[in-house]
Amino acid sequence: MALQQVLHQLELATQGQGFTRLDRQINQWLLGTGLWQGMLHLSCLHTSCSLTINENADPRVLNDLADWMADIVPESRRYSHDDEGADDMPAHIRTALTAQTLSLSVDAGQLVLGTWQAVYLWEHRRRPHQRRVLCQFLGEPAAMETTSKTLNQQIQARHDPEAWAADGGIETEVDLLVDQLHDLADT
Repeated sequence: MALQQVLHQLELATQGQGFTRLDRQINQWLLGTGLWQGMLHLSCLHTSCSLTINENADPRVLNDLADWMADIVPESRRYSHDDEGADDMPAHIRTALTAQTLSLSVDAGQLVLGTWQAVYLWEHRRRPHQRRVLCQFLGEPAAMETTSKTLNQQIQARHDPEAWAADGGIETEVDLLVDQLHDLADT
């Protein structure tokens, strides 16, 4: 099969300094591309935030990482580029010390990550920002037999077996449709 290329731009709202997890959003987009296996290249389109792969289970890891970075590149130091606030130049330095791009393998329409890994946008500015990450996926299309498997994965990922309880125990038409889709996917 011939390789195909798909471009997409993620639009993100950060809450200020900290980490915004991206892999779930990226995986959802990847499933919709129709491409099965290949290489995804991510580019952060800003100079005061960066991309990182790190721990996804214990939030203390991300807290320690942020504290370490604040010690290494303090806001209290005097910088000549200070027009946009005391956190601006430190954000540029933190970005230079980290990564603006990541290249990740994709298999079965999903990022190939370790059990405890996640992809994050690391916001280095104190106030919230709108951020953009360009996703460039070069890959092979899914074979017909894998397309139905991918659809089943999408259905399974969105299925909430306890949703009926939120509706007061009343099965809605959507609940019945999801049940029918599950029955079809299991055959």
